[in-house]
Amino acid sequence: MLQEKFWGYRYIWKSFQDEYKFGSSADLGLSAAYRIADWISADAIVVNGEGYKKIQAGDGLNYGLGVTLTPVKGFQIRLYGGLNERGEKGGKAIKNMAAFMGYKHEKFTIGAEYNYMMNASHKENADQNGYSVFASVNLPKKVSLYARFDDLYSKNDWNIAKDESTVILGAQFKLGKYVKIAPNFRTAMPKADGAESKYSAYVNCYFGI
Repeated sequence: MLQEKFWGYRYIWKSFQDEYKFGSSADLGLSAAYRIADWISADAIVVNGEGYKKIQAGDGLNYGLGVTLTPVKGFQIRLYGGLNERGEKGGKAIKNMAAFMGYKHEKFTIGAEYNYMMNASHKENADQNGYSVFASVNLPKKVSLYARFDDLYSKNDWNIAKDESTVILGAQFKLGKYVKIAPNFRTAMPKADGAESKYSAYVNCYFGI
């Protein structure tokens, strides 16, 4: 997922699509990609539609088509559309649309994405939309700073109990080649009337080989 690669901190917080169930970053199925020219490529998928941890329970699959543009080095634009066929009898097909724009430099990264989902959980008129903007800066001595803002909405407030805005601020320290430590602060601001904002602090660790 291009957005996830640009964000670069999945072990701290998933990409918008993954975090809010607009789509999974991994699934069972087939995918194909073709580079039309140096500046444009297209890709398509046919997958399970329920994530790689679940076996297909109902009829239908998840189809997706994306186009990625690279007008200049480091700058990418992506457009994506998907159709997840009904899983259970009587369910509605889930339709996804997404747009992303990002620029990656050796010293900094910025990105923004917008997502729209129709018939969430295969329920008619259960539409959701939202956007995410993020940035990171690489400092000397293997230190980086990052910030992100997510905003999630539901059509006619049908999912108001879970609609929220989220702010993440933090730093990452690379301790050698395989270890990362990332202290961060998060603020969750629910959209429901009377709901109070939540403030929290974390220290996330990554160990890789």
